[in-house]
Parts: sequence; structure tokens; C-alpha cells
Amino acid sequence: MARRSKRADGLLQKKFRVNIKGVSKQFIVYGHNEKELTEKEQAKRTEIEQGVLKQDNPTITDYYYRWVDGRRGTVTEATLRMNDKFFGIIRKITLPDLSNIRFGDIRMRDIDIEILRTVQKTLKDGRKTQTVNDYMAFIKHLFSDAQKERVIDYNPCVLLNNLKRSEERARDTHHRALSISEQKAFFDCDRCRRSAYYNVFRFAINTGMRIGEIGALRYADIRDNTIHVERTITRTEVGSYRVGDDAKTVAGRRSIPMNEQIEKIINEQKELNMMLTGGIMSINDYLFKAVEGGLLSASPIDREIKRICKAAGIEPFTMHALRATFATRAIESGMNPKTLQEILGHSNFNITMSLYGHCLADTKKQEMDAIIIAI
Repeated sequence: MARRSKRADGLLQKKFRVNIKGVSKQFIVYGHNEKELTEKEQAKRTEIEQGVLKQDNPTITDYYYRWVDGRRGTVTEATLRMNDKFFGIIRKITLPDLSNIRFGDIRMRDIDIEILRTVQKTLKDGRKTQTVNDYMAFIKHLFSDAQKERVIDYNPCVLLNNLKRSEERARDTHHRALSISEQKAFFDCDRCRRSAYYNVFRFAINTGMRIGEIGALRYADIRDNTIHVERTITRTEVGSYRVGDDAKTVAGRRSIPMNEQIEKIINEQKELNMMLTGGIMSINDYLFKAVEGGLLSASPIDREIKRICKAAGIEPFTMHALRATFATRAIESGMNPKTLQEILGHSNFNITMSLYGHCLADTKKQEMDAIIIAI
């Protein structure tokens, strides 16, 4: 008996069983409407009758939908959404040497290294090197799992090399840590002080918290002179924002002691919220909200930062740069890198050092001058 259902991404799917040599096997087809489902089911049954089992050598598109269904419930909705974004672009790439067939329509076992290199080259047109490498890493993951499932006997991705980075790293440009002069120019700018997100900026640079963590912070999470990071804002598979049930990672669930500056910012934000709500507050209310009252998100805040940077006469940066700036100021002030790791919520020490270890270069001279070895 055939079973129809609707996927989270809006596609319809139909499961049906076919008896093959005494063994009942299940097949799945996907479509945008009932007509397409019926046509695909008939095509599938025809192939089975002709002895060409699509299940044994599926197209990349067919395997992808099976693969992503198997991942649902084991990875975050944001990851599933990113998978769909990547695949939506990759599957449409046409291969001139193969009669302009689309990549998604090629069968898994027919993919070779030359096809993958063509896809890589096509993706490079107008995209940054790291973006292309991210897309190809997604394909490598897909084919690696296909080999584990024995859909393919050989994984051609093992021969594919990443492109050599040709652009500056984000941490050196828009995600960069601000210099002290940039930091001063930004926060002294009149447009910054008048911004609805002024306290968000101050809070971020003083705590090193991610924008999603700041937006998910409730009054109840601030107690015993400590900020308890319990959860973050995430995106669903269909792209909407919601507050998750947990932090970004296990290490992301952490406690950050408050200093006088952080306490001052929180109290000022509480007073502002009291004015906006007419004094009505709940311990489960969020401390920081978007201008329209919804959840904070990076895009509008980054646009606001860009406007402030223009007014302040400095190179634009993103909200994430304030986290990097906190880490830099912390290291410059002599904070133990291991302590910094815990405050930032990194899962291991190497992540902290790979991202912010370069900040130590500016303090090497002072550190060396402080060492006196008797000889």
C-alpha cells in the first residue's frame, strides 16, 4: 500500500513496496505535486520491471533525499537547512562534456574525479575559495556516507583537493578584532550611542558572547553575579528563527562571571526594557530584543554596524568581530588562554588558540622582557 506524506521542505514523498524475486522492497519517490509523484512512481516501476534497479544505483538527487531523511533527528535543523542550500545549488550545475546533464541527475556510480573537478571549477566562478571548499566538503560527506552504505564501491572524492586559499581570512577582515583606536572610534560615535543596539554592542564586547547567545539570554539566566549561558537562537529547517533548547555546543553551556561594567550594562538595559514595557516584566523575558520586539538576528545588526562604521570613518566589521575583540583585549590584559577558552565556550583549547593565538604576537616583547633567567 502506497503512503504519501509531506516533508519539512515542502516536497511530497510517496513510499511504496514492490515484490522482487519474493522479497518485498520499499521505494521512495519525491515530487512537488501529485502528478509528479505518480509519474515518478510509474517510471520507478518500469525501471524495476526492466531489471534496472534505481535503488542500487540512484541518481545523486535520489540518494541525497534518502541521505538527508536519515540525518533528520540526528543533526540540527540549521545543519539540514544548510545541506539543502548547498545541494540546491550543486545539483543544478550542468556538465558540458556529458551533454549538459545536471549534476543531480547523474547516477552515483557514474561520478568520477573529472566530474567533481568540473563542479569545483564551476562553483569557483564568483565565489570565495573557502565557500567553494565548504561546498565540496559537503559533497565529500555525502559520498563518504554512500560508500559506508555500499551504494558505491569507490569514493572518487578521495582524489579531490581543496582549493588553495587566495583571499584574506574573515578573522583578518570583517570578523577581525578591532584595534583600540577602532574600538574607541566606534563606541564614541554619536550614531552608535543613539543606536537601539548600543547595549547589545557593549554587552558583546564585554562578555565575548555570540549574538545567538545574547538574544536567548533571559532575566532568569542572570543570578549570583554570574551570566549562565544556557541556550542560543537557532534556525529551523525552513529558515525561521527560534530559541533552541540548549547552547550551540556542550562547551557553549557555561557561566561567565560579571564585572562592574557588565553589571552596569545589564542594569541600563533593564531600565530601558521597563520603559518600553510599562514596567511589566517576567523572569522568562529576554534581556535583549530586536527593534521590532522579536528575536535578535545578525543581519540587521550587521547592517547597523556598517552604518555606524561609515559615520565613524572606520572599516566595516560584523557583530562577530566584537567577540574577537573581547578575546584580544582579554589576552592583552594577561588572561590565561585556558580561562579564555571556557569563557568563550570553545570545545577545546586548540580552537581558541587557532582563532586568537595570533593576538599574542603583539605582546611577545613585553612577555620576554618580564623573563629574567639567572646565568
